[in-house]
Amino acid sequence: MARILAISSHVVRGHVGLAANVPALQSLGHEVWALPTVLLASRPGWGRLIRYELPSTDLSGMLAALEVDGCWPMLDAVFTGYFPSSAVVGVAADAIARIKAANPSLLVCVDPILGDAGRLYVAQETAEAIRDRLVPLADVAMPNLYELTWLTGTRPETAAEVVRSACSLGPATVVVTSAAHTSAGVGTLLVVRGSISEHQSRTRSAIPNGAGDVLAGLFLGHLLRGEPAEAALRASLISLDRVLATSEGKPVLDLAALHESPT
Repeated sequence: MARILAISSHVVRGHVGLAANVPALQSLGHEVWALPTVLLASRPGWGRLIRYELPSTDLSGMLAALEVDGCWPMLDAVFTGYFPSSAVVGVAADAIARIKAANPSLLVCVDPILGDAGRLYVAQETAEAIRDRLVPLADVAMPNLYELTWLTGTRPETAAEVVRSACSLGPATVVVTSAAHTSAGVGTLLVVRGSISEHQSRTRSAIPNGAGDVLAGLFLGHLLRGEPAEAALRASLISLDRVLATSEGKPVLDLAALHESPT
């Protein structure tokens, strides 16, 4: 079992952000310390858009309390996801640097939640802070294809160009989700120190939000069990597809499927 500090958004209703990452990590036997950057009543696009952001001073206070309590050497990994402001990104980045100093073997996984479908859905300065402050600290990054292009300032159009962009991002391990859409399904690209593999997943319809968050939690969870990156991604995609298969047409992801045995 590993111990992970997870810093991201949380929703009361639905399974996105920490409400998806945490169950995925726990399904693999890990302990998660969940620290929300923002609290929403329901997942985006479903229900009233009520949100409360954790101010940077409050996030700093929470992290300082954990540090004073001597928690940093206890951690095996830090996961980051959604951030509502550049100030909050800076607080998290400063804390991660201190955690790495306390535990050089720490694994840092950054899911750079910036946007999709050709547009940012965070402020430009927040995206820049994630690019400049968080991604350089990461051992693992998990952007979607749009996020990869934005972070690297590239416009890859072929598989080889996507690979070059992933290699230029910086972290030793990069997982590019939605890297390609073909008749065979959706491609997920894994780049580990220049070694490349592509994994195809079945395209499913009417899927609720949160699949990428589940995948990020599963992949990190498998890595923390000592599995090589390719095996970790393969196992994660199998579990994710099991969730998606039982979630088609539902308003939220069916995370109970994480605990079902493969058939």
